[in-house]
Amino acid sequence: MSCGTKALKVSSFVLDFLCCVLAALTIAACSYALIAFSHSVAIQVPCILGIVLGALLFFSTIFGCIAALRESIRMTWIYAAFLLALIFGQITVIFAQPINFQLLANETISAAWQGQLYHSGSMSYYEIKYHCCGQTGPANYPDSGLLIPQSCYFNQNATVSTDLYTVGCDHQLAAAFVKGTRWEKITDWSVVGVELLTVIIAGLLAITLQNAERRRLYR
Repeated sequence: MSCGTKALKVSSFVLDFLCCVLAALTIAACSYALIAFSHSVAIQVPCILGIVLGALLFFSTIFGCIAALRESIRMTWIYAAFLLALIFGQITVIFAQPINFQLLANETISAAWQGQLYHSGSMSYYEIKYHCCGQTGPANYPDSGLLIPQSCYFNQNATVSTDLYTVGCDHQLAAAFVKGTRWEKITDWSVVGVELLTVIIAGLLAITLQNAERRRLYR
């Protein structure tokens, strides 16, 4: 085995392992999101697709490792082609099925508000963390026959009327989710970038193995 072939083989193993780790993290993150936001319709399809694509990536990288270990030209080309198709699938999901964070925020706060109506305190976590009050505003409380809680005030100090938060939690949570989308995009495109690099290395390895095979035939 030449130094170039050995270097490509090691690089392929390293990238396959990295893709495997990223696939496992994707499956874990999407599974957690489905459990944490089990009430949400907005997150179901993107997360289920994320789990499916993550599982395909996980098992394909195992196939890629076997292909590199056996130095199989055919298996390496199959792996590179499948991974390339998977990349196109992930890019399609990124653009066609992004998470609707506005809908997710509305569903989350709506569920919390329904809990507030029957069990006082369901909204306090969101009101304190996001500096908001009620589902759409502080008027939600008197309109529902409830007193405005201390969590609707800055530092939970209800004695200062001007400290009352006037923005609804659905708006504040949606804004917070939208800010977090840049990290989601960075993660998504980082995974795609690593996969693309893996495809390139796999292709180069297959070409190198083909050239080595031709040289053996002419000896």
